Amino acid sequence: MSGQNLVKIIRNDSIGGLAWHKSNRNDWTASSLMNLLNGAYLNSENGTGGEYCYGFSTTPSNCDYTETGINDTYRAMIENVTWYLGGYSSTSATTEAFYGYERGDTVYSGRPTETTGYIGLMYPSDYGYSVLASSCARTTNLDDYDSATCAGQSWLYGQGDEWTISPISSNGNLVFYVNDGGGRLNISVAYNGYDARPVLYLNSNVYVIDGNGSISDPYIIGM
Repeated sequence: MSGQNLVKIIRNDSIGGLAWHKSNRNDWTASSLMNLLNGAYLNSENGTGGEYCYGFSTTPSNCDYTETGINDTYRAMIENVTWYLGGYSSTSATTEAFYGYERGDTVYSGRPTETTGYIGLMYPSDYGYSVLASSCARTTNLDDYDSATCAGQSWLYGQGDEWTISPISSNGNLVFYVNDGGGRLNISVAYNGYDARPVLYLNSNVYVIDGNGSISDPYIIGM
């Protein structure tokens, strides 16, 4: 929401290999994955067999989120926010540059530049900023992150080939993803079945009840 500082949460593990868009278009507002995340996953439903549950292309996948989706208690904690859909034509750019592109208006012909929703995916810049500048220089392009000091120090790396929300601006079928074979930002057709980690923002009424945020003592939140 405009004017609010909201906390972003990225799921620790993937919910499976899923097509970004079964029809191979890089329009997030119409994509099968966007509809799956903001439907069956958000509502803890079994989406298997539905029109949005696909792995590679139109290959059916397992989308039963009755146990792993967002349950009633936590659903009220999620804010409906703006997701920026600006793109770029290349993986060769710094994290700071991608942050600007994501919020820009350079998109493939007819594609939207933003939308609203409860659940999305990480941006390329989220991945870039997941490494301390003291380890991986901010002048490093995201397609050069395949090193021990960059991808090797990122808490977001290591979940397989993983989708981002951001499209390629020069082609209507391509999307940015993080490559598992080293950790560099790469490009793929939208119907590939890559890993998806849901991303959300907590609304401003959520507060920390206990915990320090460490693995051994995680935050406990309430509202």
